[in-house]
Amino acid sequence: MDDSDLRLGGWNRPRRITLARILGLLVTVGLVVVLVGPQMVDPFTANVSNIEPLWQHTDETDSQEYNGLLKLRTQEYESVDGKTGLLYVIALSSLVPLADLPLDLEQAVVDRVQEEAELQQAELSDGRHVGSLSISQGHTAELLQWDASVTGTSGFFGWFKGGNLQVRAAYWEVEQGLVICVAFGTELVRIDEATRMVQSVQA
Repeated sequence: MDDSDLRLGGWNRPRRITLARILGLLVTVGLVVVLVGPQMVDPFTANVSNIEPLWQHTDETDSQEYNGLLKLRTQEYESVDGKTGLLYVIALSSLVPLADLPLDLEQAVVDRVQEEAELQQAELSDGRHVGSLSISQGHTAELLQWDASVTGTSGFFGWFKGGNLQVRAAYWEVEQGLVICVAFGTELVRIDEATRMVQSVQA
């Protein structure tokens, strides 16, 4: 009795799960994630609600990474003199909740700060965890801090080549994703002003 007779008689042999079928399924799932995933990620906004007197909001930018599976909306604030203080408030949203990812959040924040420092042609050193910070809406942020030196003549601090900066970052999770704040200042007073602004961030 051949296979066709067996199938006509109502008995079907179970289909074997082969490597080719598994790979085909993975490719299909991957294509769905790549093509549909970015449309399912909604960027959110995190804003400073209490801007310090000597600061101003200067820009908002949207960007994406990993083919749109990670979206960032960045608010930029700077000191009104245009040269001594800079603050980025970054709202990061992803297709999968960050808590469900095998991700070291602190290292991800450190990497983001490194990227921002490179854009400002600043070299970071002596990175350290410096405690926590109470944020509006009942959140608590983790605080990181670095010393930095300006190595180039482009970027916000290009006029300060060879000078030293203070860099402070705060990060915390919200329902929509992750908020990362990165402050650069030529003096501690600018960092303290930026930190107060960070405390008033609402998402």
